[in-house]
Amino acid sequence: MIVAQLTDTHVVRDGTTYHGIETTRYLEDAIAALHALDPVPDLVLVTGDLVQHGHGDEYVRFARAMATLRIPYYVVPGNHDHRDRMRAVLPRETYGESTGARIRFALEGHAVRIIGLDATAPRRWPGAALDGASLRWFEETLARDPGRPAIVCVHQPPFRTGLHYLDAFGFVGGRRFRRAVERHPSGVLVLSGHIHCVRTARIGTKLALSGPSTAPMTVPELLERRPVGLRHEAPGFALHTWNDTAGFATAIHRRDDAGRYAAAGPPITAAKHR
Repeated sequence: MIVAQLTDTHVVRDGTTYHGIETTRYLEDAIAALHALDPVPDLVLVTGDLVQHGHGDEYVRFARAMATLRIPYYVVPGNHDHRDRMRAVLPRETYGESTGARIRFALEGHAVRIIGLDATAPRRWPGAALDGASLRWFEETLARDPGRPAIVCVHQPPFRTGLHYLDAFGFVGGRRFRRAVERHPSGVLVLSGHIHCVRTARIGTKLALSGPSTAPMTVPELLERRPVGLRHEAPGFALHTWNDTAGFATAIHRRDDAGRYAAAGPPITAAKHR
């Protein structure tokens, strides 16, 4: 099974840009690159911050771009998203037809179970929080078929990323989430976005990672490589493969200045993270 991950698309209204960047054009380029893959992914997961301001017309523009995708896609919201406006515009199946106060879904019709969790918390913006109901549902969903591997999508990374200016906001419920992942006897891959760059962490023997934004981004740094600085990140997407024998493997694909996509570096193999 092959799953593509897009994240932090930050689509804005027609005629505007995201800090001077035509984010919709980069999203369209990423979609074209997915179509050019051989084999084409089985599905696409968009791990939050679909749009920049949570406006309805931004979701219309996002939906228009995603309508060109010839692969089923599913979304979880990020801290820039507005749940109700997102639900009002996007097809119901893209958020698992979730109707509760928070979006959560489990897709069972694939070789790997796909779990989507909504950790957006407006009062902790841009931090994250999983409420008790979401955590109980997550634990029960994993326990329902303990021998089955799972991909779990949540916008904010449930681990310390090393980007101190974002780590400071925390992840309420993160410890209980990580315990559930660690206990699961089969493979689990945790996917997130939020930080506009690739970071990996271990949750027990499992792998968690954040994907690159589909658009070029500038990532602020505070007491990381220098007291205060900026780092430029190339646009890209992640490609995750599940194999019954080897487990999960991830390849990061980056876009060059000419618009071509290619795998950047060796795959992040999953043999140690099953």
